Amino acid sequence: MNNKTKQMHSVLVTGSSSGIGKSIALYLDKQGYKVYAGVRKFEDGEVLRKLSSPDLQPVIIDVTVLTSINAAKRLVESEIQPFSSFALINNAGVALGSPIETLQHSTLRFEMEVNYFGVISTIQSFLPILREKKGKIINISSISGKSSMPFNGTYCASKFALEAITDALRLELKAWDISVSNILPGDISTEIWEKAITDIDKRASEWNPEAIKLYGPTIEFMKDTIRNVKGSKPDLISRAVDKILKSCNTKSRVYVGKNVWFYYFLEILPTAIRDKLILSKLPKYGNYK
Repeated sequence: MNNKTKQMHSVLVTGSSSGIGKSIALYLDKQGYKVYAGVRKFEDGEVLRKLSSPDLQPVIIDVTVLTSINAAKRLVESEIQPFSSFALINNAGVALGSPIETLQHSTLRFEMEVNYFGVISTIQSFLPILREKKGKIINISSISGKSSMPFNGTYCASKFALEAITDALRLELKAWDISVSNILPGDISTEIWEKAITDIDKRASEWNPEAIKLYGPTIEFMKDTIRNVKGSKPDLISRAVDKILKSCNTKSRVYVGKNVWFYYFLEILPTAIRDKLILSKLPKYGNYK
């Protein structure tokens, strides 16, 4: 993009503090977009400033807090006029693996609040801007929105829900030429996996003796599964986002990343065969002796 084009396109990326969101924000900044990088902490914004051009602007936004979302919207709204387009990239998310029986309701709700309700709240708030600019919405989902796995059920549920809401929004908003896309990554190498291991240990330490007896072997299984993830680099998703932003014929769904087609293939198998394949990989617990 030349300098003239550089000031014509703007995007807000939620969850830009690390991982995929950070990669997207920095990549789009290099491509010449005006990037509003959503972060929850001031310090994370300062890190991004040091890695980016002066045009990248960190914005404090917590997608679980409506006042925070609306404050970010007012900031963008006050500066949006010089830009010919605007896109909302919903990336903020958390992954909290665990047997469903052991999860506290507060944990279940938090995962849905971030991965699903937070996306809806952000879209609702920014729709006036998107409508004015005939903008684009890009939801960073997961192949887990198509393929649900044991010990990851609540994360998968949040991404299945995101799939459903994306399909509905794509049709509802077509009347205003607002495109809505879902990117479904497979295995991607980011800090989220290290955080997930720490989170598994933390929650397992809170299990009662009965839960340990029932699901004890699954703790190391979950951690080993995460340690063995050899995912694609996050910039693969960043390039996919850029391609959607530049496209006149926006794709509704984009699959990227390592093993994404393997998980997709699992879901077209007969359920009995699919389940047998997955169960063969699980640790010995309960009646699996």
